[in-house]
Amino acid sequence: MATSKRLLYKTFPFAIAVLLLLTNSACRSTRQLGSGDFVLVIDAGHGGRDQGAAGRKSLEKEINLKTAKSLEKLIKKNYKQVEVIMTRTGDEYITLEDRAGMANFFNADLFISIHSNSARGWAEGTETFIHPAAKGTASERLANLIQFQYTYFAERENRGVKTGNLAVLRETNMPAVLTELGFISNKEEEKFIKSRRGRKKLAKCLFYAFQQYYAETVQNQR
Repeated sequence: MATSKRLLYKTFPFAIAVLLLLTNSACRSTRQLGSGDFVLVIDAGHGGRDQGAAGRKSLEKEINLKTAKSLEKLIKKNYKQVEVIMTRTGDEYITLEDRAGMANFFNADLFISIHSNSARGWAEGTETFIHPAAKGTASERLANLIQFQYTYFAERENRGVKTGNLAVLRETNMPAVLTELGFISNKEEEKFIKSRRGRKKLAKCLFYAFQQYYAETVQNQR
């Protein structure tokens, strides 16, 4: 794929990690859905010099990564047949092109990008984005499942599913969503998503949404 050929890894440790993943994922391009091998890419937004939004006591890049790792742990524990690839596992700067490019390179089945929101004025709630061209597709289905769990399980304000021409949604070749956990510019929401309890709860929302999505799109096809 063109995007994969242009993929550039800017740090040596990251390049080594990709080579290891490549070794374990040989012939990924020939993999067929339903073969017992499902690849999920979890993207912790921002990182390194790109801190994302800043709250009173937290940085978006840190919240995103901790939540992403909690989701990774839940999926690995409960779905041995699912291979989870993290776009970053530490405080690394990864370009938007590389995030989407990695998902395409490994022919992933699903891409979930995790972010935290911010606003100049008062705002609250969760929202999940899909690409405008993805309306009526599996991406929108997953986004709706995520928003339902935020409301039902975590009792968060639901701002709904929205569309956006965002790079990681536009450049990925598989169903993809970008989800906003809440507003760290809101003192009360920051307190919740910064707390271990809050992050774990939000990660479980994403996990429960993935469970239903997986059952509908993979298990029901077998």
